Amino acid sequence: MFRSPRPRARLLAVPAALLALGVPTAAQADEDGPEEIVAEVDAGPPETIPVHDISAPVLDISAPVQELTYGTENADGSLKDEENSEERVVTLAADVLFEFDEAELSGDAQEALEEAADILREEADGKTVDIDGYTDSKGSDSRNVPLSEQRAEAVEKELASLLDGVDVTFETEGHGSADPVAPNQIDGEDNPEGREKNRRVEIRYPR
Repeated sequence: MFRSPRPRARLLAVPAALLALGVPTAAQADEDGPEEIVAEVDAGPPETIPVHDISAPVLDISAPVQELTYGTENADGSLKDEENSEERVVTLAADVLFEFDEAELSGDAQEALEEAADILREEADGKTVDIDGYTDSKGSDSRNVPLSEQRAEAVEKELASLLDGVDVTFETEGHGSADPVAPNQIDGEDNPEGREKNRRVEIRYPR
């Protein structure tokens, strides 16, 4: 049977068309070896160097303090006593007074509260004493503010018992995470030491 030569002519024309377009044929690929494929990798934006976050809350030193001295302080740092020309502030670490997320005084709180009571007995007779509770920035205000108030009230109750017979008027308030004395974060990272300082109860009265 007679077969048309046209399919063969079409096959022979394909390599010629590829050569005309600059596309290597299979024969040329065998002679030249495999083609090397180079992938372009997007390196992304240039690396930036982190800078210190100056927005972190720090101790406010703008208050008009004319004189500042430090008095008694336990070896574990549970009691810090500040004094200036207008008022005296005794700070008790909340971690010594309370268990985590609790407002009931722990067994370790007694020594610090007795020391604070000794100071009040000598210097606060006939005065109004403010007891302010503070937390760190962990958690929400809806939890931290009531917790700090309950802790201040627990300290007030114990001090009132220790100061039986002393004319002292107590006023309590909970501030939650407001007024930190140290950064809760540094460069966007958690600062446990700063948060520990912010968990506190302050006892203050006029000099």
